[in-house]
Amino acid sequence: MKIRFATPDDVAAFVDLGQRFHAMTRFASYTYNPERVTQQLHAVIGIGQNKNGTHCFFVAEDSQGQPVGGIIGCVERHFFSDQLVASIIHYDVLPEKRMGGAGLRLLGAFRKWAENRGAVELNAGVNSGVELEKMNRFLQRLGFRKTGGNYSLPLVPTTASTQ
Repeated sequence: MKIRFATPDDVAAFVDLGQRFHAMTRFASYTYNPERVTQQLHAVIGIGQNKNGTHCFFVAEDSQGQPVGGIIGCVERHFFSDQLVASIIHYDVLPEKRMGGAGLRLLGAFRKWAENRGAVELNAGVNSGVELEKMNRFLQRLGFRKTGGNYSLPLVPTTASTQ
């Protein structure tokens, strides 16, 4: 399992993987826009190519060089402080590859990247709506503390909320 920074050549694969990840979450009722995902991934990669960039995108690839997961994150000053805080924007590994260490190695790469930028804390919000207890155990084993919850309030009926 290799972990590396994403390049523009990874975008098409992650647009496809993103559609698969999207379909497995509570967001499946949201319209998936491949063009927007393409733009967003290119933007993150562009920002991350700056040595002191505020965003990163790491790719996990298998022994055949195929991407199996990724983590996108950022460091930013909190609204009320000058200290940098690292936050995970998106983090996922293909279900059939989750026991191969990709998730742990991706998170480790992000942590090191954040530490190198002087972040004082790493935040991971879990709002996918799937495998919450499994993810909770995984993060707590790594030293994360549970500090809150995620809530949503649909403002218009969606396919998921009308069933």
